[in-house]
Amino acid sequence: MRRTLIPRQRTGNHPITRRPSKLRAEDLLTWNIQSSEQQDIIIAAGELDISTAPCLGRQLEPLADAGHHLILDLAGVRFCDCAGLSSFLKLQEHATAADGSLHLAAPTVMVRRVITLSRLSDVFLITSSTADAIAALEVGQLGAARGGG
Repeated sequence: MRRTLIPRQRTGNHPITRRPSKLRAEDLLTWNIQSSEQQDIIIAAGELDISTAPCLGRQLEPLADAGHHLILDLAGVRFCDCAGLSSFLKLQEHATAADGSLHLAAPTVMVRRVITLSRLSDVFLITSSTADAIAALEVGQLGAARGGG
């Protein structure tokens, strides 16, 4: 017997309610891209899962392929599953192949837990804030310009 679970959520003082069945991926995850010469900051909010991760990946892959330094601000991401992690890995692979990078900034407790349980903490560049990721990029670029790492 196959069971399909419909995600449920609490609304105020009301009991758990079911989500409307006609939600689109765009309704579950939103993102805003702020581009500059040095990096692209992507501010994401919502749920990063099998229905939303491909949409985000399609939007960010051209930036990664262009060698941009991507800073993905995850402070507003309330859920992430293995599809989200897979998307991070693909973006990182594309970015590093083109001399760019992927930084995961300000992951929520939920996202950090998924990364840790998946043993990917040492694979991703994780910072506690977007400002820390920007600073790390500036130090890295200064070091590379001076002949360092």
